[in-house]
Amino acid sequence: KLVEEEYVMPYADNKNKGPRQTPLWTPEKLDEAGKRAGQAQAWARKARMGELKKDPFEALAVEGELRYYSIIVAMTVAVAYGNATPRALTMIGLGSADGTLMEFAKIPAFALLAAGLGSGLVNAIVFAPPKRRNSFVWGIKGLMGGPLAVGQLRELEKLKTVGESEAE
Repeated sequence: KLVEEEYVMPYADNKNKGPRQTPLWTPEKLDEAGKRAGQAQAWARKARMGELKKDPFEALAVEGELRYYSIIVAMTVAVAYGNATPRALTMIGLGSADGTLMEFAKIPAFALLAAGLGSGLVNAIVFAPPKRRNSFVWGIKGLMGGPLAVGQLRELEKLKTVGESEAE
């Protein structure tokens, strides 16, 4: 016999079960898949319409006048409550032994700290929710920026959703 006559083609012995020969994508299944894809796209569009529109003021960043205010507050508190301040004032001839100047320096420092704390609470609780703003972000901005952050938030408009802005 010839070698060619004894040769058996691989997978020709019916012991190996191969993949199904019927197609997975019938017209009915394609229609179902298209319908599901359309429903998913409609759901995503509807969800996107409900999202709040992006606003640069919603970033947790203390910039501009708020930054200057926080620097001034930090320097005032450092001078008023610092341990080296009485000694430094005595060295330049402004301080006295009883520390009365230091007691007067603590008043504006405490006032600035209280203003920052109050501004943070007012921003987070009173002004941010009705304007659909992030209470945490505006609370931190109020804490760092004091009354300037309250003024900045009061000037902003109510945050609109993507759907509301597209409807206009």
